[in-house]
Amino acid sequence: MTYLSVVIPIHNEEEILESEIRALLPALDAALKGGDYEVLLVENGSSDKTSDIAAELVRSYPKIRVISMEKPDYGGAMKEGILQSKGKYTAIFNIDFWDIEALKKALHLFENEDKDVVVCSKTMKGSRDTRSLKRRIITRSFNLVLRMFFGYKGTDTHGIKFFRTARIVPIVRKCWTGGGMLDTEFLLRSQYDGLNMSEIPVVCVEKEKRKSFFGVAKHGPGVLRDLAKLFAELRL
Repeated sequence: MTYLSVVIPIHNEEEILESEIRALLPALDAALKGGDYEVLLVENGSSDKTSDIAAELVRSYPKIRVISMEKPDYGGAMKEGILQSKGKYTAIFNIDFWDIEALKKALHLFENEDKDVVVCSKTMKGSRDTRSLKRRIITRSFNLVLRMFFGYKGTDTHGIKFFRTARIVPIVRKCWTGGGMLDTEFLLRSQYDGLNMSEIPVVCVEKEKRKSFFGVAKHGPGVLRDLAKLFAELRL
């Protein structure tokens, strides 16, 4: 069995895809010290040269697999990547936000403390979040809603995550949300199913590599609708 699968949803990433992958792979090689891994680039509905660049990367790096989806959907891309993961453990990275030190900590928790899920939190003690004030307020407000209405014990749901693949796949199969809500849904379901979850602090530096695809005005109503449906399903 492959030791680690790294799932990276990609959408219109032509400006940074090649440079980030060329930086990531040597870092993974060094961290895993020869351990077997795969990188799943889940291309979803790109309208630029992302698909062509990904195909070229596959020819250069045999550890890369490309999964193609027709429509833009971050959550759908993440779900498909998880379901196709061959690794004992799976990491969820963004192309512009990955952390090798966090990966090392997560693998230590898996191997030594029998954790099932490890979430990198931008808001817990010891973390550093340099994003804009608006985005930090949105994150903390959303987490407050999850604590109040769902009893979520964590402090963050979005960003870098790691888990035992065999434990999370049955949970992800039950998830029906898409977009940026899938992170939240499968972590809520993981907690309710009794998985052994942990959080570690992370440094989140807004590198301005590309603009955020999330907009409150555009996606906010859908998020509220999905939260209401999840509340009815999970809490009522």
